[in-house]
Amino acid sequence: MLRKLFNSYLKRRLLSAYKRQHRVAKIMTLATAKSVGILWNPSDEESIETYETLRKLLNEKGIKSFGLGYIASKREKETLATVSNSWLLNRGEVSFFGKPRSGDGVQFFQQEFDILLDLSLVKSIAMQYILIHSASKFKVGWRAEDPNFYDLEIDVTANPRCRILMEQVIHYLEKLNENK
Repeated sequence: MLRKLFNSYLKRRLLSAYKRQHRVAKIMTLATAKSVGILWNPSDEESIETYETLRKLLNEKGIKSFGLGYIASKREKETLATVSNSWLLNRGEVSFFGKPRSGDGVQFFQQEFDILLDLSLVKSIAMQYILIHSASKFKVGWRAEDPNFYDLEIDVTANPRCRILMEQVIHYLEKLNENK
Protein backbone atom coordinates (compact mmCIF):
# COMPACT_ATOMS: atom_id res chain seq x y z
CA MET A 1 0.00 0.00 0.00
CA LEU A 2 2.75 2.44 0.99
CA ARG A 3 4.76 1.50 -2.13
CA LYS A 4 1.75 2.21 -4.34
CA LEU A 5 1.25 5.65 -2.77
CA PHE A 6 4.93 6.47 -3.17
CA ASN A 7 4.94 5.41 -6.84
CA SER A 8 1.85 7.53 -7.43
CA TYR A 9 3.64 10.50 -5.84
CA LEU A 10 6.71 9.93 -8.04
CA LYS A 11 4.59 9.73 -11.19
CA ARG A 12 2.86 13.01 -10.30
CA ARG A 13 6.27 14.56 -9.72
CA LEU A 14 7.54 13.35 -13.11
CA LEU A 15 4.42 14.66 -14.84
CA SER A 16 4.89 18.03 -13.15
CA ALA A 17 8.54 18.16 -14.29
CA TYR A 18 7.46 17.30 -17.83
CA LYS A 19 4.84 20.06 -17.89
CA ARG A 20 7.38 22.65 -16.68
CA GLN A 21 9.66 21.99 -19.65
CA HIS A 22 9.65 24.38 -22.55
CA ARG A 23 10.86 21.78 -24.99
CA VAL A 24 10.16 22.03 -28.68
CA ALA A 25 10.39 18.71 -30.48
CA LYS A 26 12.19 18.53 -33.79
CA ILE A 27 10.89 15.79 -36.08
CA MET A 28 13.76 13.47 -36.91
CA THR A 29 13.70 10.47 -39.21
CA LEU A 30 16.04 7.58 -39.82
CA ALA A 31 17.34 9.46 -42.88
CA THR A 32 18.24 12.56 -40.86
CA ALA A 33 19.33 11.03 -37.53
CA LYS A 34 22.98 10.62 -36.69
CA SER A 35 22.48 9.21 -33.19
CA VAL A 36 19.77 7.18 -31.49
CA GLY A 37 19.35 6.34 -27.82
CA ILE A 38 17.41 3.19 -27.02
CA LEU A 39 15.70 2.60 -23.68
CA TRP A 40 14.68 -1.01 -23.11
CA ASN A 41 14.08 -3.65 -20.48
CA PRO A 42 13.94 -7.44 -20.61
CA SER A 43 10.16 -7.55 -20.31
CA ASP A 44 9.57 -10.41 -22.73
CA GLU A 45 11.59 -13.31 -24.10
CA GLU A 46 12.43 -11.44 -27.32
CA SER A 47 13.51 -8.10 -25.85
CA ILE A 48 17.29 -8.69 -25.88
CA GLU A 49 17.21 -10.06 -29.42
CA THR A 50 14.94 -7.19 -30.50
CA TYR A 51 17.29 -4.60 -29.01
CA GLU A 52 20.29 -6.19 -30.79
CA THR A 53 18.38 -6.35 -34.10
CA LEU A 54 17.51 -2.66 -33.85
CA ARG A 55 21.06 -1.73 -32.95
CA LYS A 56 22.43 -3.63 -35.98
CA LEU A 57 19.83 -2.09 -38.30
CA LEU A 58 20.77 1.41 -37.14
CA ASN A 59 24.47 0.61 -37.53
CA GLU A 60 23.87 -0.53 -41.14
CA LYS A 61 22.24 2.85 -41.82
CA GLY A 62 25.30 4.64 -40.41
CA ILE A 63 23.49 5.78 -37.25
CA LYS A 64 25.30 5.60 -33.91
CA SER A 65 23.19 3.87 -31.31
CA PHE A 66 23.48 3.66 -27.57
CA GLY A 67 21.24 1.46 -25.45
CA LEU A 68 20.30 1.52 -21.80
CA GLY A 69 18.51 -1.47 -20.32
CA TYR A 70 16.79 -1.20 -16.95
CA ILE A 71 16.91 -4.36 -14.89
CA ALA A 72 15.79 -5.33 -11.44
CA SER A 73 18.93 -6.72 -9.82
CA LYS A 74 22.70 -6.59 -9.83
CA ARG A 75 22.85 -10.31 -10.58
CA GLU A 76 20.66 -9.88 -13.66
CA LYS A 77 22.92 -7.00 -14.71
CA GLU A 78 25.98 -9.25 -14.63
CA THR A 79 24.19 -11.88 -16.73
CA LEU A 80 22.86 -9.43 -19.34
CA ALA A 81 26.22 -7.64 -19.63
CA THR A 82 27.60 -10.77 -21.29
CA VAL A 83 24.83 -11.09 -23.91
CA SER A 84 23.94 -7.51 -24.86
CA ASN A 85 25.87 -4.55 -26.24
CA SER A 86 24.04 -2.19 -23.95
CA TRP A 87 24.66 -0.07 -20.93
CA LEU A 88 22.68 -1.41 -17.99
CA LEU A 89 21.06 0.27 -15.03
CA ASN A 90 19.62 -1.37 -11.93
CA ARG A 91 17.65 -0.16 -8.92
CA GLY A 92 20.76 0.32 -6.82
CA GLU A 93 22.14 2.92 -9.24
CA VAL A 94 19.08 5.14 -9.11
CA SER A 95 18.19 7.83 -6.57
CA PHE A 96 15.01 7.83 -4.54
CA PHE A 97 13.30 9.91 -7.25
CA GLY A 98 14.50 7.87 -10.25
CA LYS A 99 17.55 9.89 -11.32
CA PRO A 100 20.58 7.79 -12.31
CA ARG A 101 23.35 8.48 -9.82
CA SER A 102 26.14 6.19 -10.95
CA GLY A 103 27.34 3.90 -13.69
CA ASP A 104 25.98 3.50 -17.18
CA GLY A 105 22.76 5.37 -16.46
CA VAL A 106 24.64 8.61 -15.85
CA GLN A 107 26.61 8.23 -19.10
CA PHE A 108 23.43 7.59 -21.08
CA PHE A 109 21.59 10.42 -19.35
CA GLN A 110 24.29 12.92 -20.36
CA GLN A 111 24.08 12.04 -24.08
CA GLU A 112 22.07 14.16 -26.51
CA PHE A 113 20.42 12.04 -29.18
CA ASP A 114 18.64 12.96 -32.38
CA ILE A 115 16.04 10.29 -31.58
CA LEU A 116 15.29 8.58 -28.28
CA LEU A 117 13.43 5.29 -28.75
CA ASP A 118 11.75 3.77 -25.73
CA LEU A 119 11.22 0.05 -26.33
CA SER A 120 10.26 -0.63 -22.72
CA LEU A 121 6.96 -2.34 -22.29
CA VAL A 122 7.16 -2.21 -18.50
CA LYS A 123 7.47 1.41 -17.41
CA SER A 124 9.83 2.16 -14.54
CA ILE A 125 10.31 5.43 -12.69
CA ALA A 126 14.01 5.48 -13.63
CA MET A 127 13.34 5.10 -17.36
CA GLN A 128 10.59 7.71 -17.26
CA TYR A 129 12.93 10.09 -15.46
CA ILE A 130 15.52 9.64 -18.21
CA LEU A 131 12.88 9.99 -20.92
CA ILE A 132 11.52 13.24 -19.49
CA HIS A 133 14.87 14.86 -18.74
CA SER A 134 16.68 13.70 -21.89
CA ALA A 135 17.91 16.45 -24.23
CA SER A 136 16.90 14.32 -27.23
CA LYS A 137 15.34 16.14 -30.19
CA PHE A 138 12.62 13.55 -30.94
CA LYS A 139 11.17 10.95 -28.54
CA VAL A 140 9.31 7.84 -29.69
CA GLY A 141 7.67 5.07 -27.67
CA TRP A 142 4.60 3.22 -26.43
CA ARG A 143 2.42 5.27 -24.17
CA ALA A 144 0.39 2.49 -22.55
CA GLU A 145 -1.65 3.95 -19.68
CA ASP A 146 0.83 6.54 -18.45
CA PRO A 147 0.80 10.20 -19.48
CA ASN A 148 2.21 10.88 -22.93
CA PHE A 149 5.89 11.89 -22.74
CA TYR A 150 6.57 11.11 -26.42
CA ASP A 151 6.63 13.20 -29.57
CA LEU A 152 5.54 10.15 -31.58
CA GLU A 153 3.45 7.56 -29.81
CA ILE A 154 3.05 4.03 -31.16
CA ASP A 155 0.04 1.97 -30.07
CA VAL A 156 0.82 -1.72 -29.57
CA THR A 157 -1.83 -2.46 -26.94
CA ALA A 158 -3.32 -5.17 -29.17
CA ASN A 159 -0.01 -7.08 -29.14
CA PRO A 160 2.34 -5.63 -26.49
CA ARG A 161 5.64 -7.22 -27.47
CA CYS A 162 9.02 -5.57 -27.82
CA ARG A 163 9.55 -6.86 -31.38
CA ILE A 164 6.18 -5.51 -32.55
CA LEU A 165 6.95 -2.12 -31.02
CA MET A 166 10.38 -2.01 -32.70
CA GLU A 167 8.91 -2.94 -36.11
CA GLN A 168 6.25 -0.24 -35.78
CA VAL A 169 8.81 2.37 -34.72
CA ILE A 170 10.99 1.60 -37.77
CA HIS A 171 7.93 1.58 -40.04
CA TYR A 172 6.74 5.02 -38.92
CA LEU A 173 10.20 6.61 -38.85
CA GLU A 174 10.66 5.45 -42.45
CA LYS A 175 7.14 6.63 -43.42
CA LEU A 176 8.05 10.08 -42.12
CA ASN A 177 10.91 10.01 -44.64
CA GLU A 178 8.51 9.40 -47.51
CA ASN A 179 6.28 12.31 -46.53
CA LYS A 180 9.06 14.90 -46.37
